[in-house]
Amino acid sequence: MLALLYLIVIFFLGYHLALLVLPWVINLPQQQSLSGKAIPIPEWMIKLPVAWLLGALVMNWVAFICADLTRTMHLGTWLALGIGLCVSGALYWQARYWRILSRRFHWSWQCLVQPEIIYLIFSLILASFIAWHTLSVKDGALLIGSTVWSDFGPHLAMIRSFSMGENFPPQYPHFPEGNIRYHFMFQFMAASLEYLGMRLDWAFNLPSIFSLVSLFLLLYVLAVAITGKRLVGVLTGYLFIFRSSFAFFTYIKENLAGDNLWQSLWNVSLHIGKTEHENWGLWAQNVYANQRHFAFSICVFIVALLALLPLLKAMVAEFNQDNPKSRIDFLNSKPSFFLGKGNWWPESWQRAITLGVLLGLISFWNGAVLITALIIFCILAVFCRHRGEFLIIAALSLILSFAQQSWFIGAGAAAVKPSWSFGFLAEHKTLAGTAAFYLELLGLFCPLFFISLFNTPRGYKALALAFIAPLIFASTISLTTDINANHKFIMLSVMLSNIFIAAFLVRLWESKDNALTVTAILLSVLLSVTGWVDLLTLYNMNKNDVTIAMDDPVTLWASKNSNPRDIFLTDWEVLHPVQFAGRPIYFGWPYYAWSAGYDTDTRGEKMKSIYQANSAQEVLDMSHAEGIRFIVIDDAVRNSKEYGVNEPLIIQTLPLVFSHEKNHTLIFKVD
Repeated sequence: MLALLYLIVIFFLGYHLALLVLPWVINLPQQQSLSGKAIPIPEWMIKLPVAWLLGALVMNWVAFICADLTRTMHLGTWLALGIGLCVSGALYWQARYWRILSRRFHWSWQCLVQPEIIYLIFSLILASFIAWHTLSVKDGALLIGSTVWSDFGPHLAMIRSFSMGENFPPQYPHFPEGNIRYHFMFQFMAASLEYLGMRLDWAFNLPSIFSLVSLFLLLYVLAVAITGKRLVGVLTGYLFIFRSSFAFFTYIKENLAGDNLWQSLWNVSLHIGKTEHENWGLWAQNVYANQRHFAFSICVFIVALLALLPLLKAMVAEFNQDNPKSRIDFLNSKPSFFLGKGNWWPESWQRAITLGVLLGLISFWNGAVLITALIIFCILAVFCRHRGEFLIIAALSLILSFAQQSWFIGAGAAAVKPSWSFGFLAEHKTLAGTAAFYLELLGLFCPLFFISLFNTPRGYKALALAFIAPLIFASTISLTTDINANHKFIMLSVMLSNIFIAAFLVRLWESKDNALTVTAILLSVLLSVTGWVDLLTLYNMNKNDVTIAMDDPVTLWASKNSNPRDIFLTDWEVLHPVQFAGRPIYFGWPYYAWSAGYDTDTRGEKMKSIYQANSAQEVLDMSHAEGIRFIVIDDAVRNSKEYGVNEPLIIQTLPLVFSHEKNHTLIFKVD
């Protein structure tokens, strides 16, 4: 199958490119951790995820650029596959022999009995469960989990707009306006796989699984690279997927008087928690089920952190050396710490340029991750020498980001609009109210993070400050209309800061004091118990799927009888059958467009005016002005409480081109 060949090329190309442009990451096992210890990491834990990330990033951008230039998915995917095969072949020829290639992997059967294999299997099982339990095809129908249904509206519509449509230049399928404000590159990758013959669920699930497993592996690598301890890596991955929160204890307290507490907990079918919107699963594993692109982007950021390990190592060493002169210079803001060639001149121009390009390329995969990376690097630049590297990384990533905004949104447009917003989702927007919010939301994470910094070397404290900075940013600044989007900054901040908590728990475990060992185990359980309930909730809530027929009559008709960029006027749909055919609808579910920054109020009024028009000329004039090619009337339109429909007038005015008994659907063509 061509789609499988496409994936093989991604891994092969990514592996060889990584050897050329990311030697600081590939060679990590030969380096020392920030603590000065060896980094006991098997090579495959680095090479496999980096090969996937780099290969997918490059291949996907090549495919998109080719498709956008030729205005067709056919030429784009085939050109990308051809280019990928040629470059991979050249790189393979450069390796000369498979024996040499194998030696680079240092593969042996002993690899199969490494403890890291158990960690890999655990992450693979968990990632596969999250992906397949929320999206699958059975008996000709697409089954979508109820926890991801709303988010999958724009995601699946975006995928189909490429794989079954010709969405070039790209526009939002729920709000066609000639531009796109929503990150879509991960969906384009899934669309490429579907176009090359892979079934939709496999095309979306496989990249999702690869990305989430890569995140597990790279978090392990980062934790071990910082502390030099494998157990810290395992615990960091564990705390990442099973979150800390007081939600479990609040739930127990509220249901303690009930007779069936255990049964109630076992059958929980709504995300627990008392903070605002926690019932959405805003902090649970469900985020990685419905925001599939999130894990991929985080991985690219962690790769950048790993590449900068030499600078971080120098920072830790300098802050912790016996002669505290450099620390005094910094604390007193003396010039010696800030001036001088060594303080600003890049240690490696190649590294800075490579990382700047990599981060810039994920701008339309997930912009929040790019912003998080810039926040963290800004803090690290203050404490590190060779600050020029951080400046180059920031400059290149921002240049590429702004170039993409101009390309996809339009010149002078911006994807974010910063504004002051203190307190995030706290009920009381005060310092005390915000602190209480985070204590309830994050549970034992809050006190343990600060406790873990006691007796921690100064250089590590600087790193901890950088990791917690995105949480502070999310609590004070809003970048979009929807403040809920800030939860990604907090999740990333907690994910990285968990390394310090994991290191603290491992120190207790290794203390050889039975009481402290028991304390470490107990704290690990209390930290993660809410996360286990989240996983049970994810399982229970997705037993009942939303079903979409792959051969829906409206989908089949639209794919055969309309042009890919024809706009359909429909009800406010999460995912309309015509979108499943790759066609855009004039105004989809309002939240999607509103949260992306579109003018939903104006379009909503125009939509109502067309359906409620009082004259044939009014229907025609408004439809032509808005570029609407087809008008759909079905039961959803007829039963809407938000607007009425003058069905007799539309029947008299426009030719009927399709009708079906399902939902009593009528489709009219605007001539």
